[in-house]
Amino acid sequence: MSQLSTYPFIKPVQDDDGFIITRYSDSGDDPKTYQAKLSTFLDGTEGYIPKFKTSTSIGDSIIKQSLTNPQISISNDPTYTSSARLDVDGTTRTKQLNVNSGKFFVNVQTGFSYIQANNYGQGNYFTTGQAVNQPKYIPAFGDTGKIIESSRYKTIKIENTDTTTGRLANGTVTGFTGTNTTPLSITLDVDSGTISVGDVMRVAQNTYIPNLRVASVTANGGVSFTVTFTGWPLSGVRVYVGNYIQFLTYGFDGVEIIPSPGEGSFNYVQELLFFYDNNGGQYNFSPNPDGNIKDAFIIKYADSASGTTVNRQIQNVDVSPFNVAGTEDWYMNLGVLTPRSEASGGSKHPWVFKNRAVLLQTDNIRGTTGGGSPISYIRMKYCVLNDDYSWIFNSDQTIS
Repeated sequence: MSQLSTYPFIKPVQDDDGFIITRYSDSGDDPKTYQAKLSTFLDGTEGYIPKFKTSTSIGDSIIKQSLTNPQISISNDPTYTSSARLDVDGTTRTKQLNVNSGKFFVNVQTGFSYIQANNYGQGNYFTTGQAVNQPKYIPAFGDTGKIIESSRYKTIKIENTDTTTGRLANGTVTGFTGTNTTPLSITLDVDSGTISVGDVMRVAQNTYIPNLRVASVTANGGVSFTVTFTGWPLSGVRVYVGNYIQFLTYGFDGVEIIPSPGEGSFNYVQELLFFYDNNGGQYNFSPNPDGNIKDAFIIKYADSASGTTVNRQIQNVDVSPFNVAGTEDWYMNLGVLTPRSEASGGSKHPWVFKNRAVLLQTDNIRGTTGGGSPISYIRMKYCVLNDDYSWIFNSDQTIS
């Protein structure tokens, strides 16, 4: 049996305190006494959990406990600071992981993304509108169980369609240069509205051509203006003195909503949802001299290098549901990459074009009526496919 005594008696014990160990023998021999300083056996730093450095001395381990918070860190870096209840600066291996709080995540690091599970963020996904919880990517598993991105969700918001009725400029042709089938410029007297660069044009009762756009406007004095344009069609539209021309100040052709994926790759649009929030108003689709059902929104692939527009529309929303629903909010599930009939006749068999951006075009919206400006949303689910990695090097079975 040994007895440990310190002198002088101090609380807490200091590393330079002396101590005496007296050993008693059961056989009746005289007791043996040893004395030394604590520092002979102890060498530690405040906040660190001690470990035996040798069989007879104690020093610092790499486990550090905060002096103010219930946090423990394990690190070889003496400057490392814990940011969690248990913080490991390195790889952790376990045979089983049981996260009973339902909040499991891997923190983001430079060069790669993080994963997270359950309600990490604000609220619950099915009972809140918080954007932080809305799905943006769909995960998949690659080789050796590696989590990768499979598909992406992207939501487009279309607003600021103006609350005035009409948003048109109108004019009567007084002259033109070139020929009536391919005019170079048109001089007209403006009856109402203001003509602006970028406006789209409709000549008399001809079919509206979205690519026919105002390139320049020159004031001649009074109500007379000279207009040049781009995109005059090769056939089907002619101009005469006395023609009535409409200039549509709302509508755009070719706003990029998914960028080009690069050479050898495809933008594959898998799903489209359209949501309409009337916001107390309605889109104005008049005047509509032809009385046809016309497209309001068009989702399409960009032109090919040769300029062809054959079958490049992915999907469209015509004006009929807006007219039927009136002031109701509604949404529509739009089928993609399926043959469909056109409002003006014919059909579409859209193809996925290689290395093409996806564009949004609006047509035939002349502004809004009512107390507010409607807002439309298009939600897309898409992925990028590649010649080599999606097909050539990724075949699961070969038949020959």
